[in-house]
Amino acid sequence: MASTNKKVLLAEHEQKVTDILIYLLNAWDYEVIVAADGVTLLEMVRREHPDIIVIDCNLPKIDGFQVSKLLKEDFLTAHIPVIILIDKKQIRKKMLEIEQGVDDYIANPPDPIDLEIRMEMALRRTSHQLHANALTRLPGNRQIEKVIQAKISEGSFFSVAYYDIDNFKSFNDKYSYMKGDSIIRHTAYIISTTVKKYGNKDDFVGHIGGDDFVVVTTPDRDRLIASESIFRFSAQAPFHYSKEDRDLKYIIAKDRQGNITKTPLMSISVAIANNKGHKFKNIVEVMETITEIKKYLKTLPGSNFLVNRRGPSKKEFISAELSQPRNKKLSQEEVFAHRPLGQILVESQIITLQQLDAALNKHWSTGQKIGQSVVDLGMASSGDVARALETQLNVPHFDIRNLSNGAELKKVIEKIPVELIKTRGAIPVKKENNVLSLAMLNPKDMETIGKIKSCTGCNIAPFFVLEGEFSEILSKTIKEDNNNS
Repeated sequence: MASTNKKVLLAEHEQKVTDILIYLLNAWDYEVIVAADGVTLLEMVRREHPDIIVIDCNLPKIDGFQVSKLLKEDFLTAHIPVIILIDKKQIRKKMLEIEQGVDDYIANPPDPIDLEIRMEMALRRTSHQLHANALTRLPGNRQIEKVIQAKISEGSFFSVAYYDIDNFKSFNDKYSYMKGDSIIRHTAYIISTTVKKYGNKDDFVGHIGGDDFVVVTTPDRDRLIASESIFRFSAQAPFHYSKEDRDLKYIIAKDRQGNITKTPLMSISVAIANNKGHKFKNIVEVMETITEIKKYLKTLPGSNFLVNRRGPSKKEFISAELSQPRNKKLSQEEVFAHRPLGQILVESQIITLQQLDAALNKHWSTGQKIGQSVVDLGMASSGDVARALETQLNVPHFDIRNLSNGAELKKVIEKIPVELIKTRGAIPVKKENNVLSLAMLNPKDMETIGKIKSCTGCNIAPFFVLEGEFSEILSKTIKEDNNNS
């Protein structure tokens, strides 16, 4: 039952058990990554993208059950199978927690054969689910209704945003249901990651079905989430079309009456109902307001979002006017000026369209950046991806062979909060005079550049690195005791 190239994230609080498990996992051809506590595990899982997680229920800082619950509530980590190691005496006592958010459990210390089989079966189940089950793995109608009803019962301020892809049917009819599924997965990824970045910690994302999604957030975040989602969808969705259709800016399709029409490229409409100016009595009132907004949005061209000003008794809506640059209407030329990395790799004949589809599926499922997915799947070298990114970003790639290890650089790094380095994917790699070379996962992140400039007092020269390279630099630069602090 070899598990070649599978990566396991292990967190066990007893060192003797950890040593035994590492020995066994290596013998079974797993790549093993070790976390010392629950907090470190949550940090590492988003950076390392493990295939499976094995954790002790008695982890320090955050226990194993709570860690598992947090992982299962996150769109980007919910698919990763979690096996809990639990003391035999605690199994009956912890049965309810085991049933909530844990894929499997095994007595600790585990029997080697039992552990190997359970890990293999968990990986097989996950592989099957990714290919056979619901496209997005997001909560469905029942959970959506439950969350909205809870917000109404609490009496707190909330917003329900309904996302609908315009002209999806025409795209699906022309390009096939498989391409349509890709659009739905991509949209789920865009919405979920935007909510994660700009929303509240407990915001909710659900998939009603087809091309309809729901976000439950708060009135102070609903407009920003909607505008950022629209911006990303407008920039990325056109690349699901052929170059000919992108150039035409429409596709030839038949309407419901069988008439030939020119259908615009897909856009996205977001109808938002919040209770800031009106108290909703029940879910029906919320959905009535959303339906009324949707009707109006369908009369507008392109991607838009509208927010109710009052309740369902007064059909009056406003579009949000923010100071954010995302509210600026993008022309088709501005949208198509951005070329996704995958598109560059295909046009450069580094990968095929079929390979791009496989890499994108991994990207949308795990949140791993597309360049690292291409490398991990063996489709291209890191050098190929780096050259393509230089074309896309117009920013130089940092060669980790030039990583400085001088005392001056270490002093500069100590001025930057470790959490900022980890969460924003940016770390100093070289210092010359007052210029600090910054290796970044996103070298266009001006906010992070500004924060690091403020912390260090240095001028910043941004470079980009792949996720694997960033992890290597991080492990070489920041000591283990800092990681666990």
